Amino acid sequence: MATITETMDFGQYPLQVRPEPLRLRSGNIRHGIVAAPPSPITCGASSCESSNQDVEKLERPLPPVDGGKAAWKFLFAAFMVEAFIFGFPLNYGVFQNYYFNHPPLEGNTNLSTIGTLGTAFYFLGAPIATYLVRRYHRWQREVIWTGSSVSVIGLLAASFAPDFGTLVATQGVIFGMGILIMYYPVFNMLNEWFIDRRGLALGILCAATGFSGLFYPFVLEVLLDRYGPATTLRVSALALTVLCGPVLPLLHGRYPRSYHENIPKADCSFFKMPLFYIFSLVALLQGMGFYFPMIYLPSFATSLGLSDQMGASLLVVSSFAQMLGQVGFGYSSDLRIKRFWINERLPVETLVFISPLISGIAILGLWGMASSILRLVAFALVYGIFAGGFVVLWARMGTALSPSPSLALITFSAFACERGIGSVATGPISSALLTAEVNTEEYGIGRFKNVILYSGMCMLASAAVMLVWFVWRRITRWA
Repeated sequence: MATITETMDFGQYPLQVRPEPLRLRSGNIRHGIVAAPPSPITCGASSCESSNQDVEKLERPLPPVDGGKAAWKFLFAAFMVEAFIFGFPLNYGVFQNYYFNHPPLEGNTNLSTIGTLGTAFYFLGAPIATYLVRRYHRWQREVIWTGSSVSVIGLLAASFAPDFGTLVATQGVIFGMGILIMYYPVFNMLNEWFIDRRGLALGILCAATGFSGLFYPFVLEVLLDRYGPATTLRVSALALTVLCGPVLPLLHGRYPRSYHENIPKADCSFFKMPLFYIFSLVALLQGMGFYFPMIYLPSFATSLGLSDQMGASLLVVSSFAQMLGQVGFGYSSDLRIKRFWINERLPVETLVFISPLISGIAILGLWGMASSILRLVAFALVYGIFAGGFVVLWARMGTALSPSPSLALITFSAFACERGIGSVATGPISSALLTAEVNTEEYGIGRFKNVILYSGMCMLASAAVMLVWFVWRRITRWA
């Protein structure tokens, strides 16, 4: 028998343990031995039974963090949801190419609005979703089921859309709202299961969208050509239900429900740190330029005279590159290096600088001057690796601001919101930048020249902000 009086941090939330006789079991504090709440418990008959069940759960050792069967089962389920539900709007470029070349939306220059809304909602709504996740933490599993249902309903409703406005409301807004509802409970659970290996886990999770990109464009291309958009959307809704429904029960947090009744108030002192605003501006500028290549690569290829299948294959190449980049950047963000006698993580600021820098150079140098499929493939590879890996860095960007695990969701949602602003702006900006004529002798084959210049300059501006931070920090150290 032993007596413990301390505050223990189990991943995301600190647990106050009162001085009580505690029988220690095998295992250690890090892997989660949790004490039952002190007795006696005063309650009614029905609530007492529920409380006793919670006490029994609390008395059991928590599953291991950063590994173990339960953690990997959760990551597998999250991977499936990310691949098939979150990955769907990222392959909207295939739909856009079809809509643009077929009635009744033929020639519509505002089609990118549908795709950007499908992804923007779960970025722009991040702060609200984060508040609700923390406020109603006990119900996050039910929230995930609700969000998946809303996403499926959005696709079904879009299959009956008679005009552009209805498509915006269904395939764009409703589907995007479903993703918003689902995403942040899943990410919050991931923070409970992974701490030291959080960057790698987030990299694997984000790589799921790249995995889906290996087959989504081809499948959607075939379905659209043979059956049209209505049937394609209905088949997609059915596929999401069949593929993701069975794994939803595996999406649960590491802690029992009763553990989240009294979540401590988050310390938001990081809002006073200059680095937070540097990271925010970097994320905003990177988001302002991020989506253009994924949206317009298929159209760029067909404007060069290549087939629709060639255009779809470029998205596949980009998706494969994103998988490599996201896992690679996630692993690198967890990497520890030795400086003299100190063992510390690779500075995330370095990765935050490299990602938009190489992305901007690839856009301006490879995409802008592309005149063949080989140059487009080279661009898709480079851009996919370096631009796709940026989102994985958000977790460690939060760690650089505060080591407190309870702030991971808050900082992540702040950076996500900034990307959402860029995502929403993509639609109207691209409509204003596109020109009607195609000239293969001009930079960006004429039609896409302004889009390429804008996207590339946004990326380089993002890297420049990080460079200014490096210089300013060095000057202040010398002063």
